[in-house]
Amino acid sequence: MRSKWALIGLNIMLLCSFAIASELPKTSKPSPGDVTMNRVAQIKVGGSTEAQVKELLGNPLRTTSYGDCNVVDYQNIWEYQGHDASGRVKISIQFDEAGIARIVTKTPSKGPVVVLAATPPPKAAHQH
Repeated sequence: MRSKWALIGLNIMLLCSFAIASELPKTSKPSPGDVTMNRVAQIKVGGSTEAQVKELLGNPLRTTSYGDCNVVDYQNIWEYQGHDASGRVKISIQFDEAGIARIVTKTPSKGPVVVLAATPPPKAAHQH
């Protein structure tokens, strides 16, 4: 009889914990595979920082960093998986050495890369 009451008490505790969990606020950050084009459109090329992009889209699925390599114009590339009306897409954001978004592209599963937004890097101060 004692174990029956213990089992009933355990069930009540579980039901209460489910009710409490369902009341917890949902996070506004998307999961890495849940990036929508509406969120991507909020990135301001030439203005949004890496921190702002991370706040908007969450942690990237993949990052590539070229460090001090002068072979490429942009130092960091972040990749996200998202979706648009056509289905799954890869979103790539290229940041300059100051951590400012400079190019945003999407690559559908079938089709070419589409540049969504781009801006040239700021011109270095001319020195003599």
